[in-house]
Amino acid sequence: MAAFFINGAAMATWAANIPSVREHLHLSEPALGLVLVALAVGCVLALALAGRLSARFGSRVLTTASAVAVVPLLPALIAAPSVPLLVATLFVFGVGVSLMDVAMNAHGVLVEGQLRRPVMSSLHAMWSAGSLAGAGGASLLLRAGWAPLSYALLVAGVLAVLGLLALPRLLPAALDRGRAQDGPTFVLPSGVLLGVSVLVLLAYVAEGAVADWSAVYLRDALHADRGVAVGGFVAFNVAMLTARLVGDRLRAWMSAVTLLRTSGLLAAVGMVLALLAPVPALAFLGFALCGFGFSNVVPVMFSAAGAVPGIPAATAVAAAAGAGYVGFLVGPPLIGGLAGAVSLRVALLLVVVFAALIAAFAGVVGRSRVIPATSVTGG
Repeated sequence: MAAFFINGAAMATWAANIPSVREHLHLSEPALGLVLVALAVGCVLALALAGRLSARFGSRVLTTASAVAVVPLLPALIAAPSVPLLVATLFVFGVGVSLMDVAMNAHGVLVEGQLRRPVMSSLHAMWSAGSLAGAGGASLLLRAGWAPLSYALLVAGVLAVLGLLALPRLLPAALDRGRAQDGPTFVLPSGVLLGVSVLVLLAYVAEGAVADWSAVYLRDALHADRGVAVGGFVAFNVAMLTARLVGDRLRAWMSAVTLLRTSGLLAAVGMVLALLAPVPALAFLGFALCGFGFSNVVPVMFSAAGAVPGIPAATAVAAAAGAGYVGFLVGPPLIGGLAGAVSLRVALLLVVVFAALIAAFAGVVGRSRVIPATSVTGG
C-alpha cells in the first residue's frame, strides 16, 4: 500500500507543478507538449526492461530501487535550469515510475497469492489516495505561498520516510525471483494475456477521456463556469477511490468476471447519464457512477494478467501495463480528433462503447488463475 501511495503521490506532485515549470522555463504550449513526450517515452521503453529486471532481482528489489530513484527526482524536475536537462530528468523519471508501476503490481499479485484473498483494489485505492494527496497538497500549499521547489522537497522527504518505514517489509525477493527465472522476461500478448491487455487498453482510454475532457465538456456543453466544470473530474476520482476501498470485499462476494461485467455496465450507464444530463449537478452524478464502474476494472485486470499460467507475474503485468500506456497515449488525440470532426458529446460516447465492451468480454479473466471469490471473513 505504501508503494502504491508513493507512486501516485509522485506522479501527482509532478503534474501539479507542470504550470510552474512551464513558467520558469518560458515554454510555449507546443514546446511543453514536446517536453512531456519524454515522460511517455521513458514509461513505454521501461516496460521492455521490467520483466528482465524482475526476473533477475525480484519485484521486491525492483519496487524499492525504483522508488529510491523516483522520489529524489521530484525536486530535480522542479528545479531543472534548462529544457534539455528537464527532458533528460523527465525521461529518467518516466523510466522509474514505469518500472515501479510494473514491480509493485507484480508484488501485489504475489501478496494476493500468499494471502489467498483479493487485495489489488485496496492497493490501487492507495494509488488514488496518493494522487489526491499530492495534487491536493500542491493546491493548498502553493496557494498559501509556498515555492514549488519547497513543496517538492517536502513531498520527497515525506515519501522517503514512508518508503524507509514500509518497503523493507515487502515479501522476500526469492518468492517471485525464482518463479520469474522459469519463464520469459518479455512477451508479446497472446491468448488470455492478449484479451486482458486489450481490455486494459480500453479501460485506460476511457479513464483518460473522462480525466482529460470532463471539465471541457461541462464548460462547453452545459456552460458551467470554471469552478463548477472541474466538479465532474472530482466526482469521478472521489468515486474511484471510494469504490476501490471496498473493491476487495466485492471480489470476495462475486467472481472477477461478474465484478467486471457489473463494473462495465455501471460505467456505461453513468457516462450516458453524464452526456444526457441537462444540468451540471446531474452530470456530476453520472461521472460519479462512471468512476464507481471503472474503479475496479484495472485492479482486477492486473490480477488476472499476473495469474496467467506459464508467464511470470512481472512479465505479464508489463505486457498489460504496456497496453494501458498505449491507451493513455492515443486516447487524448483520438477523443480530440473525433470532437473536432463531430462534437465532444459524440466523441465521449466512446467511453460508453468501451465500457460495454469490457462488460461483454469480461469472461476472458476467468481463463487465468486469478484469486477466486472467497469469504470476506477469511484471513
